[in-house]
Amino acid sequence: METARVAIRKVGSDPVRAVREVFDCFGEAQSKLRECHSVFIKINAVWHHQHLFTSLSIIAAAIEVIREYGPDKKIFLMDNCSQGNFTRHCFAAAGIDKAARKMQVKCLPLDEEKPVIVSLKPGSDERYEFPAVLYRHLIEEREGSFYLNMPVLKAHCQAQMTAGLKNQMGLLYDEDRARHHNRDLHQKIVDIYGFVRPDFTLVDALKVLASGPMPAGRYVEGLLHKRDMVLGGTDTVAVDAIAARVLGHEPEEVNHVRLAAEQGLGVADPDRISIDGELPPQERVPWEFESHLPDSISFVVGKQGACYEGCLGHAVQVLELVVNESGTPEELEGRPLTIVAGKGFDDEQLVGLQEPVMVLGKCACEEVLSRVRGSYRVVDELNTCGHCDNILNIALRRLKVNTFALSPVSPPKVAFLLLLGKMKGLRYTLPR
Repeated sequence: METARVAIRKVGSDPVRAVREVFDCFGEAQSKLRECHSVFIKINAVWHHQHLFTSLSIIAAAIEVIREYGPDKKIFLMDNCSQGNFTRHCFAAAGIDKAARKMQVKCLPLDEEKPVIVSLKPGSDERYEFPAVLYRHLIEEREGSFYLNMPVLKAHCQAQMTAGLKNQMGLLYDEDRARHHNRDLHQKIVDIYGFVRPDFTLVDALKVLASGPMPAGRYVEGLLHKRDMVLGGTDTVAVDAIAARVLGHEPEEVNHVRLAAEQGLGVADPDRISIDGELPPQERVPWEFESHLPDSISFVVGKQGACYEGCLGHAVQVLELVVNESGTPEELEGRPLTIVAGKGFDDEQLVGLQEPVMVLGKCACEEVLSRVRGSYRVVDELNTCGHCDNILNIALRRLKVNTFALSPVSPPKVAFLLLLGKMKGLRYTLPR
């Protein structure tokens, strides 16, 4: 029966020691690090508040350890930010770009890279865009490259948990990431892992976030749970199974971890995973999202179809940021917005809605869009399941919030980063 191993180390004041000791437990990974000429590090960097992105101290420690296996290796820090943001901006807001220059490694914004067309599953007719640079180095010429997956551990209201498997969603471009970002989300995460697997997954668990993935800044500190550890291994499914326990959950509770194990992609049974190190005491870190919105923003939800993994969860999180990064719920009280989502509506649910009205998601658009348009004057249609960017555009406009209020980066610098990104191939339009 297949078994796996996961190493856990306390970080304390010496992250380099902790990371080195995790790698020391896996001779195969060490051998490949010695032999490779390039290292691609997939960090988690979709928002700029501390512990919502992979900690700079853990990134720096990993790079120092990698260079112990050869000082001349080419090292790339990469991500592909969520819809409604772009990678250069997020790297600047989080200080990743400055840290990369100091460490003499290259930032690789995947949203600027040219794609190739791939199928994630053998025999599937469904096609996705995948960064050509990664296809070349991590698929075609894998023997010369080492792929290090470095998520920050977070509870996640849509995916239940962000760790190694979920972190790979950032390998896809916006349009393909949004596809199946609904009840099929967990299988989508598994399909990506089946297509490309890290050589090693190293999880930043210094402080793990409850009710993630992206709360507004003023609430972050109250949602953090100190763990002061890193954990890693060559079997990402096993690493995630133990990461679930760090969050106080059993691996089978996290759907994509359970599915990956059931489909033969790794080990999730704790009885078949040997742990080198110590787990923290079990304390449940909740993944359910708690929003802080004014009463003038309301949701009208049908009895079916409004899945939190899709349009409903996206809307709640986007509005949370729009309201609380730009001001407070009290300051935005009186700026109305009604979101209609799901299907299976009773007639009385659609009476007396406060305009403007956003009809959100394929289910709602199919069932009630024509009725809502016939009854209300200001109606926005979003016939998609998982697009944060479209929701953000409408929310900013209807709530009269300036795009730049959401960013700690100055407007001129955002404009410069956007222009530079577009010159490199970025397909992104600043929300307005």
